[in-house]
Amino acid sequence: MAKNDKKSAAKEAFKKENDAKQQKIDVIQTGDLMNHFAQEGTTKSTLSPDATVMALNGLKTMVHDNPNAAAYYGMSDDAVKQLNQFTLAGFATILAIEVETNKSQFAQRMLEKQPEAINAISEFTGVRINLKALPAPDKDGMVTVPSTAIEVSEEAKKKIKEENKKIEKSTPTTNPVEIKDEDQLKASLIHILAKSSENPDGKIHTVTNFYRGYLTIQANRAENKEEALQKVKNMSRSELLNEIATLVGPCPFALEGIGKMFRNLMVKSGSVITPFCLYRRTAKNTDKDPVDDAFVADVVKTLITWSCNSVIAQATNSIADSERMIKKNQKIIDESKDENEVTIAKTALRYGESQKDRSLAIIEEMKATLETMNTMSLNEVDNLISNYNAEDTESEAYKQAHQIVDNIIKTYYKGIDLEKVDKDQLLNNVQQRAGIIINLFRDPLSRSIAYTEANLTEMKEKAEEAPKK
Repeated sequence: MAKNDKKSAAKEAFKKENDAKQQKIDVIQTGDLMNHFAQEGTTKSTLSPDATVMALNGLKTMVHDNPNAAAYYGMSDDAVKQLNQFTLAGFATILAIEVETNKSQFAQRMLEKQPEAINAISEFTGVRINLKALPAPDKDGMVTVPSTAIEVSEEAKKKIKEENKKIEKSTPTTNPVEIKDEDQLKASLIHILAKSSENPDGKIHTVTNFYRGYLTIQANRAENKEEALQKVKNMSRSELLNEIATLVGPCPFALEGIGKMFRNLMVKSGSVITPFCLYRRTAKNTDKDPVDDAFVADVVKTLITWSCNSVIAQATNSIADSERMIKKNQKIIDESKDENEVTIAKTALRYGESQKDRSLAIIEEMKATLETMNTMSLNEVDNLISNYNAEDTESEAYKQAHQIVDNIIKTYYKGIDLEKVDKDQLLNNVQQRAGIIINLFRDPLSRSIAYTEANLTEMKEKAEEAPKK
């Protein structure tokens, strides 16, 4: 399949892709959230009360609350919008988990624009807020959202129910010393990934540290103890994450929406650079614990792979259902003497065949998306500077180049005064950085030596022009 065909197929893949008892509803002020959930004690949620509180409280602090966020954070309006959606995707899933697992009704106060922002990303999260069920905002611009107005898709409900079954089957723990068997290990990994007190980067760091701790304990019990301990010590966080993904199976609901979002960003932009930069901007980055770009790439790759595999699994199950339908109706056609029954069976059989064909197409398209990610071309990077400076400002190449440059500058050169640095040097560094990012997603043997950290130059202020005589 040609590269353009793969990209088109990937885009197609994305395109295809309460009645409650009347009772007193507690309206939760953010300051009172801790007490509310601590007193409930009846929820079967995978989240701890204080973690839930911190997550819901996070709705009040998203970047979108600041009308001057683009200027304040040094990002384009589009980049701010992506960060808002990234943040809300995580919090919307927490609301869904609480609605589906909490026995008591509750209400959450939000800024009046936040319910609409949550609805705008419902295709990723499976969560919507019924705006017609909301009261008018108060004088402070806040609106009270009752839990009965939070609508969770059937697919999301099923996912949450399945995860709760896995967790209830065992006793999840955050202490690796307490793990007794593989079921408890899996339940604990899902539980940690669902922790709402951390952003996605925090969840993933926590879960990899937990898993390394578990492996270390197991290594201490091995016959060849020293060798086993050294093996665990040498494991990269990327290797740990890949093993976790295999153990957990389907992507946990708390991360699924973000995986879908990253897949969408990659398909729409035709590059992994956009989701990579978005995730990196939210990652912890300190002198003591600097961000590891290779790990960021692996996280993005894992989330997109998880998302695609989830779609593939659903389509595979749909094929099995379609084949049963086809077999059943073919038997009726072959054996029935009732003309009306045969006519109905033929219609059902054609429907089953069309559903099967559609599912097969979706599987191929998801595989094309994964192949595109794992064999990302460097052509756009090679031509980045010329496309960035192109005269045709309406061309896709021009827009793509500017999106890449904007993303990388806001991710790696946020503190630099762009007016004072040499533009050519900056663009050369951006091009190198773009190539380095793409290389991280490629097989080590197919990485281009034209793009390496060694080729990056220290940014210097441009020389002042000599005064004209």
